[in-house]
Formats: sequence, structure tokens, C-alpha cells
Amino acid sequence: MMLGIGKCLDHLMALHGVLGASIIDYASGSTLGAAGRGPASHQESYSAGVTTMMHTTMKAAALATVGNPAHVEQIVITAGNGFHLLHPLAGGTQTRMMLYVWLDRGIGNLAVTQRRVNSIAAQFSVN
Repeated sequence: MMLGIGKCLDHLMALHGVLGASIIDYASGSTLGAAGRGPASHQESYSAGVTTMMHTTMKAAALATVGNPAHVEQIVITAGNGFHLLHPLAGGTQTRMMLYVWLDRGIGNLAVTQRRVNSIAAQFSVN
């Protein structure tokens, strides 16, 4: 079963401890969909910040000399307000997009959430 934007966000928000989730076009910095808590009044600047983080990481990975540097599976940011997962999508028109998940550090399980985000990403389709 393939998930569209709404169902994908529903599945992400159903994960234990998830506070907010977004689907972002990191080529343009546009938010395609968002759910849960987040800076709704500053959505565009927020998406731009997440996009900048993605671009910076991708550039740094391209300069790496060990392993397969061109492939970034997830970026995890540990902050005082929780874990922030950036998951770039692969394949077709989705190569410009990423899933963003904000996880409560006190009640969420980072490892379980990472595995579930991988599974949800594999089912996502914009078509």
C-alpha cells in the first residue's frame, strides 16, 4: 500500500512520542504537509532552516572519503527540546523531498522511531 502526504503524516504522528512531522521539498524549502506541534506561524522560515541543514549535510557527505558518502539515510539532531529526524526520500520525483519528525526525548524511543520512519518512507508516494 502506498501512502500519500496525509496518510504518511498520520502514520508519523501515530508513532509514540512524536510531537510534529512534516514533508518538505528541500530543493525549494517548501512545506508540502505538516501535522502536530510546530512553529505554524513561522512555517516558511522553519522549513528553510531544515532545508539548510539538509543541504549542509549532503555537501559534507559528498566530501567524505570513507564508505558510500553520496548516500545519506537520516540525520538525527539531539536538542534540548527533543530529537529531530530528517529522512531524505529516494526514487523518482521524491528525491527532492524529506520527512521531518520531532520526537519527545522523554517518552519517545529514537531507535524504534528511526526504524518506523524507514518503513513509512518506503511506503510514501506523491503519485
